[in-house]
Amino acid sequence: MEEVFKDPVQLSSGVKLKDLISGNSEFHIDMDFKKPNTSLMSNCDDDLCPDIGDSDSETEDAFKNIEKSTEKQMLSCPEYHSFSDLSSKMVDCISSGDVKMLIIEEGNGPLVPVDAMVTIHYAAYFEKAKIPFDSTLTMNGGAPLRMRLGKGRFLPGLEIGLTCIKGPKARFLLLLQPRMAWGPQGAPPRIRPEPALFVISLYDVDDVQAISRFNDLPSQEQKKYEVTMKTVKSLHNYSKDLFSKKKYLKAVKNYQQSISILNISQPENDLEREEINKLKVNAYTNLAVCYYKLNKPKHVLNMCSCLEYIVDVDKHCKILYYYARGNEMLGKYEDAVKYYKRALKLQPKNKEIGEALANLDKYNLKSADQERDLWQNAFKCSSAKKKVVYDVDDSFRNGVNDMCQNLAGNEEYVKFDLPPGLTKDEVECIKDLSSKFEGLVVLEEGQGKRKKISVVKKSNT
Repeated sequence: MEEVFKDPVQLSSGVKLKDLISGNSEFHIDMDFKKPNTSLMSNCDDDLCPDIGDSDSETEDAFKNIEKSTEKQMLSCPEYHSFSDLSSKMVDCISSGDVKMLIIEEGNGPLVPVDAMVTIHYAAYFEKAKIPFDSTLTMNGGAPLRMRLGKGRFLPGLEIGLTCIKGPKARFLLLLQPRMAWGPQGAPPRIRPEPALFVISLYDVDDVQAISRFNDLPSQEQKKYEVTMKTVKSLHNYSKDLFSKKKYLKAVKNYQQSISILNISQPENDLEREEINKLKVNAYTNLAVCYYKLNKPKHVLNMCSCLEYIVDVDKHCKILYYYARGNEMLGKYEDAVKYYKRALKLQPKNKEIGEALANLDKYNLKSADQERDLWQNAFKCSSAKKKVVYDVDDSFRNGVNDMCQNLAGNEEYVKFDLPPGLTKDEVECIKDLSSKFEGLVVLEEGQGKRKKISVVKKSNT
């Protein structure tokens, strides 16, 4: 019988952690499970056998890598004399004292809901150990663990601790007794039946059930400012996560729900009313972005129109930008140019707006040429090339040529504002020479003395 257990025994099927902790699992061993393997070993090539001499050094390197990773992610084990000494500085999360907490950094939001989706890293240490025996750093390629609370997927003590901290970001220590971790017997040989110290970094909290809890409240409770703010902020955070995963339709639904909730909110002062308006602006603007991603330009313009009743859109670059995008998608290029220019006034150095405007100007010029050619063909006219005539001196011509060469040599978007007071011939000279360089466009804004002329170089990327 003793011979059977000299080597590890592989289970024929997996075991659920929940069943293992509860102690309700039974294991049956087939005494004939071992099969003779002498033929394979006797024919084994020396080169195919593992190099036993390197195993210790490889293990040591792995431990060093884990130690470096915990330091980098601020999950290193803190300095302390003993668990008893450390626990005296902690607070109890439950009356039995089996789960103790020490907060290092805490968020300014509400307590983590019992059914929230959380993103964490943790490292678990036995007493006086410097290398964790369990850590998320060794799982999933080192990415943070993202899991839903209330589903029995976390260790009991870990779940209790997470719901006793304020999010959305926090760092804290948890000291768990065995029965609140892997159970009184542990999970030998790696996990001993001893207390374990968890160093935890909470990165994000998504209250995915916020709307369900809100709908269960009495109508008078739903209208309270604090309730609406908490629910709407949770919906917006969840929508950001959905947007990052390109789940635009689901994000739209959440933003629409948040607007409905804000509309019934009952603020008690101007400060609260201002906060509600900010969240409405955020919701409508993000709805416009989502509809743009879904290729629904009419909905984009509708969201922008709604914003005009809440805020002065001429002070919001993003709203003007998506007004322009929506019009451009519908082929209303003149309106699109108008909104792009208004957005560019707010953020003159915004490359995205500048490039969109330059592309649209170039498209309009190309469309005008195509329309002219179409009518010439319709009336069977020859498309004679118009000769540009202007009277400028050689020094001006050479200066403009050098400017165009410098601008054309740039890889990124560049805008060069020309000085005021240029004559008609000088402007014609600049237009003519700029047209000979790829990617250069001359923009004109305003009339008369207020007229501004710029030369724009489009990005090559």
